[in-house]
Amino acid sequence: MEQLIENSKPPYIVLFLTGLSQILLWGGSYFLLSVLSAPIIQETGWSYQQVYACLSLALLISGLLLPAIGKLIQQSTHNHILHYTGIVMGIGLIIIGFASTYALFVLGWVVIGIGMGMGLYDALFASLGKLYGSKAKKVIVWVTLIASLAPSVSWPFTSFLLHQLGWRHTCFTMAGILMLGIYPIHKYIFQPVAPKVQLSQGGGISFRTKIFYLLLANFTIGAIITTGVVVHLIDILSAKQIEMSTILMVVAFLGPSQSAARTLELLIANRSAVEMAFISTFAMLLGIGLLFFHPSLATIGIIIFGVGNGMRSVLRGTLPLAIYGPEHYPLVIGRLARMPLIAQAAAPFIGGFMIQQFGTTIYLGSLCALLLVNLLLIWNIKSYELQLQKS
Repeated sequence: MEQLIENSKPPYIVLFLTGLSQILLWGGSYFLLSVLSAPIIQETGWSYQQVYACLSLALLISGLLLPAIGKLIQQSTHNHILHYTGIVMGIGLIIIGFASTYALFVLGWVVIGIGMGMGLYDALFASLGKLYGSKAKKVIVWVTLIASLAPSVSWPFTSFLLHQLGWRHTCFTMAGILMLGIYPIHKYIFQPVAPKVQLSQGGGISFRTKIFYLLLANFTIGAIITTGVVVHLIDILSAKQIEMSTILMVVAFLGPSQSAARTLELLIANRSAVEMAFISTFAMLLGIGLLFFHPSLATIGIIIFGVGNGMRSVLRGTLPLAIYGPEHYPLVIGRLARMPLIAQAAAPFIGGFMIQQFGTTIYLGSLCALLLVNLLLIWNIKSYELQLQKS
Protein backbone atom coordinates (compact mmCIF):
# COMPACT_ATOMS: atom_id res chain seq x y z
CA MET A 1 0.00 0.00 0.00
CA GLU A 2 1.38 3.38 -0.98
CA GLN A 3 2.61 5.51 1.87
CA LEU A 4 1.21 9.01 1.63
CA ILE A 5 3.20 11.43 3.80
CA GLU A 6 2.23 14.73 2.19
CA ASN A 7 2.20 17.68 4.64
CA SER A 8 3.89 15.69 7.42
CA LYS A 9 6.73 17.35 9.31
CA PRO A 10 10.14 16.02 8.20
CA PRO A 11 12.52 14.76 10.89
CA TYR A 12 15.91 16.45 11.13
CA ILE A 13 17.65 13.40 9.67
CA VAL A 14 15.62 13.90 6.46
CA LEU A 15 16.67 17.56 6.27
CA PHE A 16 20.31 16.63 6.82
CA LEU A 17 20.30 13.81 4.27
CA THR A 18 18.55 15.94 1.66
CA GLY A 19 21.12 18.71 2.14
CA LEU A 20 23.95 16.17 2.02
CA SER A 21 22.67 14.72 -1.26
CA GLN A 22 22.63 18.22 -2.75
CA ILE A 23 26.22 18.84 -1.61
CA LEU A 24 27.29 15.63 -3.37
CA LEU A 25 25.31 16.35 -6.54
CA TRP A 26 26.45 19.97 -6.87
CA GLY A 27 30.02 18.92 -6.09
CA GLY A 28 29.94 16.25 -8.81
CA SER A 29 28.56 18.58 -11.48
CA TYR A 30 28.37 22.38 -11.23
CA PHE A 31 31.44 22.88 -9.00
CA LEU A 32 33.57 20.11 -10.51
CA LEU A 33 35.45 22.13 -13.12
CA SER A 34 36.48 24.78 -10.60
CA VAL A 35 39.05 22.23 -9.40
CA LEU A 36 39.57 19.91 -12.37
CA SER A 37 39.66 22.37 -15.29
CA ALA A 38 43.38 23.20 -14.97
CA PRO A 39 44.68 19.59 -15.03
CA ILE A 40 42.21 18.69 -17.79
CA ILE A 41 43.45 21.59 -19.94
CA GLN A 42 47.07 20.76 -19.17
CA GLU A 43 46.73 17.09 -20.14
CA THR A 44 44.43 17.36 -23.15
CA GLY A 45 45.42 20.68 -24.67
CA TRP A 46 41.78 21.76 -24.92
CA SER A 47 41.21 25.47 -24.39
CA TYR A 48 39.64 27.06 -21.32
CA GLN A 49 36.63 28.03 -23.45
CA GLN A 50 36.22 24.46 -24.74
CA VAL A 51 36.24 22.97 -21.25
CA TYR A 52 33.83 25.46 -19.69
CA ALA A 53 31.54 25.41 -22.73
CA CYS A 54 30.66 21.87 -21.65
CA LEU A 55 29.33 23.13 -18.31
CA SER A 56 27.23 25.71 -20.17
CA LEU A 57 25.95 22.90 -22.39
CA ALA A 58 25.01 20.85 -19.33
CA LEU A 59 23.09 23.81 -17.86
CA LEU A 60 21.32 24.33 -21.18
CA ILE A 61 20.29 20.68 -21.37
CA SER A 62 19.00 20.67 -17.79
CA GLY A 63 16.94 23.79 -18.54
CA LEU A 64 15.41 22.28 -21.66
CA LEU A 65 14.46 19.11 -19.78
CA LEU A 66 13.00 20.65 -16.63
CA PRO A 67 9.43 21.32 -17.86
CA ALA A 68 9.11 17.61 -18.72
CA ILE A 69 10.79 16.61 -15.44
CA GLY A 70 8.38 18.81 -13.46
CA LYS A 71 5.44 17.20 -15.23
CA LEU A 72 6.76 13.70 -14.46
CA ILE A 73 7.20 14.57 -10.79
CA GLN A 74 3.67 16.04 -10.73
CA GLN A 75 2.09 12.94 -12.28
CA SER A 76 4.11 10.10 -10.76
CA THR A 77 3.60 8.38 -7.43
CA HIS A 78 7.15 7.04 -7.11
CA ASN A 79 9.77 9.74 -7.60
CA HIS A 80 12.09 7.83 -9.92
CA ILE A 81 13.45 11.13 -11.26
CA LEU A 82 15.33 11.99 -8.05
CA HIS A 83 16.03 8.34 -7.22
CA TYR A 84 18.22 7.81 -10.29
CA THR A 85 19.89 11.21 -10.62
CA GLY A 86 23.10 9.99 -8.92
CA ILE A 87 23.34 7.03 -11.29
CA VAL A 88 22.90 9.27 -14.36
CA MET A 89 25.48 11.80 -13.13
CA GLY A 90 27.84 8.94 -12.27
CA ILE A 91 27.62 7.58 -15.81
CA GLY A 92 28.49 11.03 -17.13
CA LEU A 93 31.52 11.26 -14.82
CA ILE A 94 32.73 7.83 -15.93
CA ILE A 95 32.51 8.92 -19.57
CA ILE A 96 34.51 12.06 -18.74
CA GLY A 97 37.11 9.98 -16.90
CA PHE A 98 37.61 7.81 -19.99
CA ALA A 99 37.45 10.71 -22.46
CA SER A 100 40.36 10.59 -24.88
CA THR A 101 38.66 12.90 -27.39
CA TYR A 102 36.80 16.16 -26.97
CA ALA A 103 33.62 14.61 -28.44
CA LEU A 104 33.58 12.01 -25.64
CA PHE A 105 34.20 14.74 -23.06
CA VAL A 106 31.20 16.66 -24.43
CA LEU A 107 29.07 13.50 -24.31
CA GLY A 108 29.95 13.07 -20.64
CA TRP A 109 28.70 16.57 -19.88
CA VAL A 110 25.54 15.97 -21.89
CA VAL A 111 24.77 13.04 -19.57
CA ILE A 112 25.67 15.12 -16.51
CA GLY A 113 23.32 17.84 -17.78
CA ILE A 114 20.49 15.31 -17.81
CA GLY A 115 21.39 14.38 -14.23
CA MET A 116 21.48 18.05 -13.19
CA GLY A 117 17.96 18.52 -14.51
CA MET A 118 16.83 15.40 -12.66
CA GLY A 119 18.26 16.20 -9.25
CA LEU A 120 19.46 19.75 -8.53
CA TYR A 121 17.43 22.53 -6.92
CA ASP A 122 14.49 22.83 -9.32
CA ALA A 123 13.64 19.13 -9.37
CA LEU A 124 14.31 18.97 -5.64
CA PHE A 125 11.99 21.90 -4.88
CA ALA A 126 9.28 20.33 -7.05
CA SER A 127 9.61 17.06 -5.15
CA LEU A 128 9.64 18.75 -1.73
CA GLY A 129 6.57 20.79 -2.65
CA LYS A 130 4.70 17.64 -3.62
CA LEU A 131 5.87 15.79 -0.52
CA TYR A 132 5.27 18.45 2.15
CA GLY A 133 2.68 20.72 0.55
CA SER A 134 2.22 24.02 2.37
CA LYS A 135 5.02 23.13 4.83
CA ALA A 136 7.59 22.91 2.04
CA LYS A 137 8.79 26.51 2.54
CA LYS A 138 10.61 25.77 5.81
CA VAL A 139 11.98 22.51 4.40
CA ILE A 140 13.38 24.34 1.36
CA VAL A 141 15.05 26.95 3.57
CA TRP A 142 16.67 24.29 5.78
CA VAL A 143 17.83 22.18 2.85
CA THR A 144 19.33 25.12 0.96
CA LEU A 145 21.05 26.24 4.17
CA ILE A 146 22.85 22.88 4.31
CA ALA A 147 23.39 22.70 0.53
CA SER A 148 24.99 26.16 0.51
CA LEU A 149 28.05 24.45 1.98
CA ALA A 150 28.55 22.61 -1.34
CA PRO A 151 31.52 24.69 -2.59
CA SER A 152 33.10 24.82 0.87
CA VAL A 153 32.90 21.01 1.16
CA SER A 154 33.28 19.85 -2.44
CA TRP A 155 36.24 22.02 -3.48
CA PRO A 156 38.61 20.81 -0.73
CA PHE A 157 37.42 17.20 -1.12
CA THR A 158 37.82 17.26 -4.91
CA SER A 159 41.24 18.92 -4.52
CA PHE A 160 42.30 16.13 -2.13
CA LEU A 161 41.18 13.45 -4.59
CA LEU A 162 42.94 15.28 -7.42
CA HIS A 163 46.28 15.34 -5.61
CA GLN A 164 45.95 11.71 -4.59
CA LEU A 165 44.49 10.16 -7.75
CA GLY A 166 44.68 12.56 -10.70
CA TRP A 167 41.69 14.11 -12.44
CA ARG A 168 40.47 10.97 -14.26
CA HIS A 169 40.34 8.77 -11.14
CA THR A 170 38.80 11.71 -9.27
CA CYS A 171 35.92 11.51 -11.76
CA PHE A 172 35.66 7.75 -11.22
CA THR A 173 35.66 8.20 -7.42
CA MET A 174 32.99 10.90 -7.55
CA ALA A 175 30.95 8.67 -9.87
CA GLY A 176 31.12 5.83 -7.36
CA ILE A 177 30.04 8.10 -4.50
CA LEU A 178 27.05 9.42 -6.46
CA MET A 179 25.97 6.06 -7.88
CA LEU A 180 26.15 4.28 -4.53
CA GLY A 181 25.12 7.13 -2.23
CA ILE A 182 22.33 9.14 -3.83
CA TYR A 183 19.88 6.33 -4.65
CA PRO A 184 19.43 5.03 -1.06
CA ILE A 185 19.26 8.59 0.34
CA HIS A 186 16.57 9.67 -2.10
CA LYS A 187 14.76 6.35 -1.83
CA TYR A 188 14.50 6.90 1.93
CA ILE A 189 13.47 10.57 1.70
CA PHE A 190 11.09 10.61 -1.27
CA GLN A 191 8.63 7.89 -0.44
CA PRO A 192 5.53 7.35 -2.61
CA VAL A 193 3.14 10.29 -2.79
CA ALA A 194 -0.02 10.11 -4.91
CA PRO A 195 -0.47 12.87 -7.51
CA LYS A 196 -2.67 15.66 -6.14
CA VAL A 197 -4.41 16.06 -9.46
CA GLN A 198 -4.63 14.08 -12.67
CA LEU A 199 -3.28 16.39 -15.34
CA SER A 200 -5.14 16.98 -18.55
CA GLN A 201 -3.37 17.31 -21.84
CA GLY A 202 -2.90 21.01 -21.15
CA GLY A 203 -1.42 20.30 -17.75
CA GLY A 204 -4.48 21.46 -15.79
CA ILE A 205 -3.08 24.99 -15.43
CA SER A 206 -2.59 27.95 -17.75
CA PHE A 207 0.89 29.40 -18.10
CA ARG A 208 -0.17 32.25 -20.38
CA THR A 209 -0.90 34.56 -17.48
CA LYS A 210 0.63 37.85 -16.31
CA ILE A 211 1.87 36.44 -13.00
CA PHE A 212 3.67 33.54 -14.70
CA TYR A 213 5.52 35.88 -17.06
CA LEU A 214 6.38 38.21 -14.17
CA LEU A 215 7.90 35.32 -12.22
CA LEU A 216 9.67 33.98 -15.32
CA ALA A 217 11.23 37.38 -16.07
CA ASN A 218 12.23 37.84 -12.43
CA PHE A 219 13.92 34.45 -12.18
CA THR A 220 15.64 34.83 -15.55
CA ILE A 221 17.12 38.21 -14.64
CA GLY A 222 18.17 36.82 -11.26
CA ALA A 223 20.02 33.95 -12.97
CA ILE A 224 21.82 36.39 -15.29
CA ILE A 225 22.88 38.59 -12.37
CA THR A 226 24.12 35.72 -10.21
CA THR A 227 26.11 34.00 -12.94
CA GLY A 228 27.33 37.32 -14.36
CA VAL A 229 28.81 38.37 -11.03
CA VAL A 230 30.15 35.03 -9.74
CA VAL A 231 31.82 33.94 -12.99
CA HIS A 232 33.48 37.31 -13.65
CA LEU A 233 34.06 38.38 -10.05
CA ILE A 234 37.86 38.06 -10.18
CA ASP A 235 37.98 40.09 -13.43
CA ILE A 236 35.73 42.75 -11.89
CA LEU A 237 37.90 43.06 -8.77
CA SER A 238 41.12 43.00 -10.81
CA ALA A 239 39.87 45.97 -12.82
CA LYS A 240 39.62 47.87 -9.52
CA GLN A 241 43.41 47.46 -9.15
CA ILE A 242 43.00 45.09 -6.20
CA GLU A 243 45.86 42.66 -5.58
CA MET A 244 45.19 38.96 -6.19
CA SER A 245 45.80 37.99 -2.55
CA THR A 246 43.14 40.50 -1.50
CA ILE A 247 40.80 39.34 -4.27
CA LEU A 248 40.96 35.75 -3.04
CA MET A 249 40.19 36.92 0.49
CA VAL A 250 37.21 38.96 -0.74
CA VAL A 251 35.86 36.08 -2.86
CA ALA A 252 36.08 33.79 0.17
CA PHE A 253 33.29 35.82 1.83
CA LEU A 254 30.77 34.94 -0.88
CA GLY A 255 29.93 31.40 0.30
CA PRO A 256 29.55 32.18 4.03
CA SER A 257 27.42 35.25 3.27
CA GLN A 258 25.04 33.07 1.20
CA SER A 259 24.76 30.64 4.11
CA ALA A 260 24.10 33.56 6.46
CA ALA A 261 21.23 34.63 4.19
CA ARG A 262 19.53 31.28 4.61
CA THR A 263 19.93 31.53 8.37
CA LEU A 264 18.33 34.98 8.13
CA GLU A 265 15.42 33.38 6.27
CA LEU A 266 14.77 31.18 9.31
CA LEU A 267 14.93 34.15 11.69
CA ILE A 268 12.44 36.29 9.76
CA ALA A 269 10.20 33.50 8.53
CA ASN A 270 7.09 35.64 9.14
CA ARG A 271 7.91 37.73 6.06
CA SER A 272 6.07 36.80 2.88
CA ALA A 273 7.98 35.36 -0.07
CA VAL A 274 7.32 38.55 -2.09
CA GLU A 275 8.76 40.72 0.69
CA MET A 276 11.81 38.47 0.86
CA ALA A 277 12.18 38.81 -2.92
CA PHE A 278 12.28 42.59 -2.58
CA ILE A 279 14.87 42.41 0.23
CA SER A 280 16.96 39.95 -1.79
CA THR A 281 16.96 42.08 -4.95
CA PHE A 282 17.72 45.30 -3.06
CA ALA A 283 20.64 43.62 -1.27
CA MET A 284 22.08 42.41 -4.60
CA LEU A 285 21.68 45.92 -6.06
CA LEU A 286 23.39 47.52 -3.06
CA GLY A 287 26.20 44.96 -3.13
CA ILE A 288 26.98 45.52 -6.83
CA GLY A 289 26.63 49.27 -6.35
CA LEU A 290 29.37 49.25 -3.73
CA LEU A 291 31.73 47.63 -6.25
CA PHE A 292 31.58 50.89 -8.23
CA PHE A 293 33.32 52.81 -5.51
CA HIS A 294 36.58 52.51 -3.60
CA PRO A 295 38.26 49.05 -3.46
CA SER A 296 37.97 49.15 0.33
CA LEU A 297 34.20 48.68 -0.09
CA ALA A 298 34.59 45.51 -2.18
CA THR A 299 34.44 43.12 0.78
CA ILE A 300 31.25 44.57 2.25
CA GLY A 301 29.78 44.75 -1.26
CA ILE A 302 30.41 41.05 -1.85
CA ILE A 303 28.99 40.14 1.56
CA ILE A 304 25.79 42.11 0.92
CA PHE A 305 25.49 40.69 -2.59
CA GLY A 306 26.05 37.17 -1.21
CA VAL A 307 23.26 37.64 1.33
CA GLY A 308 20.87 38.75 -1.41
CA ASN A 309 21.92 35.94 -3.72
CA GLY A 310 21.56 33.34 -0.97
CA MET A 311 18.00 34.51 -0.39
CA ARG A 312 17.33 34.33 -4.14
CA SER A 313 18.22 30.63 -4.19
CA VAL A 314 15.54 29.94 -1.59
CA LEU A 315 13.01 32.14 -3.39
CA ARG A 316 13.30 29.99 -6.51
CA GLY A 317 11.34 27.44 -4.49
CA THR A 318 9.26 29.48 -2.06
CA LEU A 319 7.95 32.28 -4.31
CA PRO A 320 6.13 29.99 -6.81
CA LEU A 321 4.78 27.99 -3.86
CA ALA A 322 3.35 31.17 -2.31
CA ILE A 323 1.75 32.27 -5.60
CA TYR A 324 0.46 28.96 -6.99
CA GLY A 325 0.14 26.79 -3.88
CA PRO A 326 1.18 23.13 -3.67
CA GLU A 327 -1.39 21.64 -6.06
CA HIS A 328 0.45 22.31 -9.34
CA TYR A 329 3.80 23.17 -7.77
CA PRO A 330 6.05 20.56 -9.50
CA LEU A 331 4.68 21.51 -12.91
CA VAL A 332 5.13 25.23 -12.21
CA ILE A 333 8.71 24.78 -10.98
CA GLY A 334 9.61 22.85 -14.12
CA ARG A 335 8.16 25.50 -16.42
CA LEU A 336 9.81 28.36 -14.52
CA ALA A 337 13.25 26.73 -14.58
CA ARG A 338 13.85 26.53 -18.33
CA MET A 339 14.59 30.16 -19.25
CA PRO A 340 16.70 30.96 -16.14
CA LEU A 341 18.95 27.96 -16.82
CA ILE A 342 19.30 28.89 -20.50
CA ALA A 343 20.18 32.44 -19.41
CA GLN A 344 22.63 31.04 -16.87
CA ALA A 345 24.32 29.06 -19.63
CA ALA A 346 24.64 32.13 -21.87
CA ALA A 347 25.58 34.68 -19.17
CA PRO A 348 29.34 33.89 -18.97
CA PHE A 349 29.80 34.46 -22.73
CA ILE A 350 27.69 37.64 -22.79
CA GLY A 351 29.43 38.99 -19.69
CA GLY A 352 32.88 38.23 -21.05
CA PHE A 353 32.03 40.02 -24.32
CA MET A 354 30.71 43.11 -22.49
CA ILE A 355 33.74 43.34 -20.21
CA GLN A 356 36.14 43.04 -23.15
CA GLN A 357 34.27 45.58 -25.29
CA PHE A 358 33.02 48.13 -22.74
CA GLY A 359 34.86 47.48 -19.46
CA THR A 360 33.71 46.47 -16.00
CA THR A 361 32.09 49.83 -15.13
CA ILE A 362 29.58 49.60 -18.00
CA TYR A 363 29.08 45.92 -17.20
CA LEU A 364 28.28 46.58 -13.54
CA GLY A 365 25.99 49.44 -14.55
CA SER A 366 24.08 47.05 -16.84
CA LEU A 367 23.66 44.56 -14.00
CA CYS A 368 22.35 47.33 -11.72
CA ALA A 369 19.85 48.35 -14.41
CA LEU A 370 18.61 44.76 -14.62
CA LEU A 371 18.18 44.67 -10.85
CA LEU A 372 16.10 47.86 -10.99
CA VAL A 373 13.90 46.11 -13.56
CA ASN A 374 13.60 43.20 -11.15
CA LEU A 375 12.43 45.52 -8.38
CA LEU A 376 9.66 46.74 -10.69
CA LEU A 377 8.72 43.16 -11.50
CA ILE A 378 8.49 42.31 -7.79
CA TRP A 379 6.29 45.38 -7.23
CA ASN A 380 3.90 44.01 -9.88
CA ILE A 381 4.03 40.54 -8.29
CA LYS A 382 3.15 42.13 -4.94
CA SER A 383 0.18 43.90 -6.54
CA TYR A 384 -1.02 40.57 -7.92
CA GLU A 385 -0.66 38.97 -4.48
CA LEU A 386 -2.76 41.73 -2.89
CA GLN A 387 -5.47 41.29 -5.53
CA LEU A 388 -5.43 37.54 -4.85
CA GLN A 389 -5.91 38.12 -1.11
CA LYS A 390 -8.86 40.43 -1.69
CA SER A 391 -10.64 38.02 -4.06
